[in-house]
Amino acid sequence: MPQPPVEDTIAESSPRRGGPSADRPSVHWWSARGPERHPPGAPVFVLVHGLGLSHRSFSRLAAALVAHGPVLAPDLPGFGRSPGPGRRLAIPQLAEALLPRLDALASAPLAGPVVLVGHSLGAQVVVEMALRRPDVVAGVVLVGPVVDRVAPGVVGQGRRLALDMLGEPPLTSAMVTRDYLRGGLLSYAAGTRSMLRHPIDERLPGLAAPLLVLRGRHDPVAPARWADELVALVVDGEARDVPAAVHDVVHSRAAEVGREVVDFARRCCPGAVSQV
Repeated sequence: MPQPPVEDTIAESSPRRGGPSADRPSVHWWSARGPERHPPGAPVFVLVHGLGLSHRSFSRLAAALVAHGPVLAPDLPGFGRSPGPGRRLAIPQLAEALLPRLDALASAPLAGPVVLVGHSLGAQVVVEMALRRPDVVAGVVLVGPVVDRVAPGVVGQGRRLALDMLGEPPLTSAMVTRDYLRGGLLSYAAGTRSMLRHPIDERLPGLAAPLLVLRGRHDPVAPARWADELVALVVDGEARDVPAAVHDVVHSRAAEVGREVVDFARRCCPGAVSQV
């Protein structure tokens, strides 16, 4: 059984162009501590969290992935250890804030393919990252993607999130609550506005990388119909369910999600993923 990853701060700011600026805010990155060395060309898994959360929501998933390749996760601006940007950032701006690290990964010696994994609002962010760096991103995984056009507003999404919390395991609910309290109401409200205003379904047709849409089988936030609609928008896409799970499946069913992500990486990065 994999050991829990150990936090390893990589950078508190953008790794090039003089650090953070008004256009590109400071970002805290976290690395899962795994094998001392991965094989040359092993895939790099970049995990982007959902609304109100932080890299902590991926602690279990990182443990499931790190044997196969390096695992990195940012705290989006205003969440976790990343300072607030002082203004509301739209989804494309959140993606731009993460691109310096993506560029650094691509230029590293013996760099492997990058697989982006975005949960909830993070799904919107990773699509924008992939559209901006099609030469770097080998595959994109959307877990519980938002926002379903059937319930596009605050009321509709609020009802779905409330229903979801009733179905989450206690430990997952506790993790979510802790991150919500740490992030604060202002960051959550700003993130909500950005999330609701971003039409992920209008952006996906431009995606060049293979796509996997994952959801908990009973996720009220990302219903099966919505997952199928998103997959139909791309050339190479697949939708899969994780049984006995709701929205925060990256935490509550991390082992199952990890297997799906590794299998997907083997398909889109042939020869890069170990058989551990």
